[in-house]
Amino acid sequence: MSTELDDDELTRAGFPELSPLGTRIELRRLERRMSKRTLAQRAGTSRQQLWRVMTGKSELTSSLCARLAEVLEIDGRALRDATFATSAPVHICETLEDYIAGPNGLARTFETFPITSDGRRLKRVLLDAIEDIAMARSLKLPQVIFDLRRAVVNDDHA
Repeated sequence: MSTELDDDELTRAGFPELSPLGTRIELRRLERRMSKRTLAQRAGTSRQQLWRVMTGKSELTSSLCARLAEVLEIDGRALRDATFATSAPVHICETLEDYIAGPNGLARTFETFPITSDGRRLKRVLLDAIEDIAMARSLKLPQVIFDLRRAVVNDDHA
């Protein structure tokens, strides 16, 4: 006989059901092996407010969404948009080698930067830092890094 309760039994027992947003937050929190208290503290909110958002009793504000996304190390769109969360999973790289070798990792990062001269400057600084670290570690950079550098220098909205 199983002692696990399904969602309906949990709701009847006084455990509120998580909203789809709450489920996304909960899954990311568990992936990060983080307690609800730690998540709330790092996101600058209370556990009670976090729980209200997760159960759909409170709206997720844009500022709390940004803070949760930062703490959970995901794109804020993954919290707000269920289709984004399922269609474009965010892969967290553990090493620089994984990040620069992975498909479109740096290009996806560039997509989050402003399409202004400030955004171009940020891209150049990031590329400089990657190249400096690679040189210090004697890492061979993939061609995509040089292609991105060329696109940034030529203002091709890389």
